[in-house]
Amino acid sequence: MYPVYHEMDLMQFGDVINERMEQAYPHTNLRERRVTCGFSQSELSKESGVPIRQIQLFEQRERDINKTSAITLYKLSKALHCSMEALLEK
Repeated sequence: MYPVYHEMDLMQFGDVINERMEQAYPHTNLRERRVTCGFSQSELSKESGVPIRQIQLFEQRERDINKTSAITLYKLSKALHCSMEALLEK
């Protein structure tokens, strides 16, 4: 029927909410910022020095940008003219 949120433990509830957020907002903050700045993935890779495959994995959510190194976030944020926090996923 429907999920019973009040009977879930916190981890289950967090997982369900994260799934719903990803469905509601399918694009990552990195992709949104990249498109807004007018970069292709390859252009962002050249501008930031971050490998294109790593950018692809971040945008496909196959690699967690929240767990990447600070230097990678710094390079991407400088190329996209934003704060490092703006690229992190909630």
